[in-house]
Amino acid sequence: MRLLAFFFSLQLLGLSPAAGADLYLKYKLYALGLPVGSGVLLVDVNDNNYSLSAKGQTAAFGRLVSDGKGSADVRGGVRDLSFQPETYSLDIKSEDDSGTVAMTMRSGNVKDVEVIPPQDRMKERIKVSAGHLKNVLDPLSAAIMPAPNGLEKDSCNRTLRIYDGKERYDAHLSYKSTRTTKTADRRFKGKVLVCRVRYEPVSGHRPKRKAIQELAANKSMEVWLAPVGNKPYLVPLRAAISLPFGSLVVEAEKYKLSD
Repeated sequence: MRLLAFFFSLQLLGLSPAAGADLYLKYKLYALGLPVGSGVLLVDVNDNNYSLSAKGQTAAFGRLVSDGKGSADVRGGVRDLSFQPETYSLDIKSEDDSGTVAMTMRSGNVKDVEVIPPQDRMKERIKVSAGHLKNVLDPLSAAIMPAPNGLEKDSCNRTLRIYDGKERYDAHLSYKSTRTTKTADRRFKGKVLVCRVRYEPVSGHRPKRKAIQELAANKSMEVWLAPVGNKPYLVPLRAAISLPFGSLVVEAEKYKLSD
């Protein structure tokens, strides 16, 4: 499920705090309350450029989670706080989906994509048009959101136009609540925004696929957004979804800002 790939690309493992990274986050993934994966996200952003790196693995857990590992990286520029991705790469190996994606972008438009192996059953999929590849973000860049107004309610309300190299979809976020929380290492203690998330497939998907239909109809997904230190960006601290086979939660346990 591509939206799960967007939020749960944070179920990662293997990176350690890196010199120069603004923020190091270590997450754990839970299925039905049991830990089944872990990982990290490195965030580095300044006035002109940004880079994000993620790497990790999960253990098989029934029909909720497959055994696998993967990594993703993106680099690009910053314009008026908004990310302008230039190079994005994904390498994933799992029981359900294995392969690589390499994508180059400019000014929010996709210029070139290489997917190995190529998608199958193309006649069943909604065609990705040239228009679908304009004004989009890769899944990793979409996870870090510009928020000049900080934790105001309006910082939730947005639509993320995402292309992962195979499928184009929108993630519609809307304000649900504000709450106080802390990470297990207690390095983050404070307020977060709780945003509802709704998945809308656009193209590249198989519209008759049951999993896509169920995800589009799912109203349980939410994400908790926390500040990236004193920078005008928000990062997922927690994401959750209830599925027919049970619940998935990914939650940050470590939050380390650069010295």
